[in-house]
Amino acid sequence: MGNYEYKTQNWSYIKNELIQIDTLLKNEIEIYLIGGSAMSYYGYKDATKDVDILFKNKYDCAEFFNAITELGYETSEQYFPPVVQMEATFFIYKDDEIWIDLFVENVMGKFELTDSIMSRSVRTKLSTKKLNINCLDRHDIFLFKSITPRERDEDDLILLLTKSEIDFTIVHKEIKKQSKKFKGIINDFNIKMKKIEEKGHRVEYIK
Repeated sequence: MGNYEYKTQNWSYIKNELIQIDTLLKNEIEIYLIGGSAMSYYGYKDATKDVDILFKNKYDCAEFFNAITELGYETSEQYFPPVVQMEATFFIYKDDEIWIDLFVENVMGKFELTDSIMSRSVRTKLSTKKLNINCLDRHDIFLFKSITPRERDEDDLILLLTKSEIDFTIVHKEIKKQSKKFKGIINDFNIKMKKIEEKGHRVEYIK
């Protein structure tokens, strides 16, 4: 493995990797793209440094993991700070080309797939047979990006604010729902919003 200044990859690259993974799956599974890869799918950003994937259960994650390792992906024993912060179930990479972070049920003990998030997600129209690929709605990507510890996610939040319309009512409602289970996310959200506001963008805090 090289240093961690790995390449950024566009949606075309990510799509082709997912299509290859599909050919190696033994069972049908569901995945949710929750970060920069979903933004690339929608056209909000040109490329992403990693692909964050959230699974509803450990069985889908295991099936995906077994397939992706057949493509030459490896698990990393040497984590750098941005990776450690995300607390993924598996951090996997292919040479210096791309990182894929796999999360089961929730991300960082702060964000999970609620019925409302799944209902807002968009099923991609890729020619896959067993791999059902969903992208989070822009509001839920915004929510996810707003509670991570990664400073670079602030740039993505600004992209979402400038390239799409964010209804803060939807974001706030989902955060309040999840805050009943995950303590501290309202505070995390408001802290991140303050940073975005200081960069000249309009935000709405949760009171």
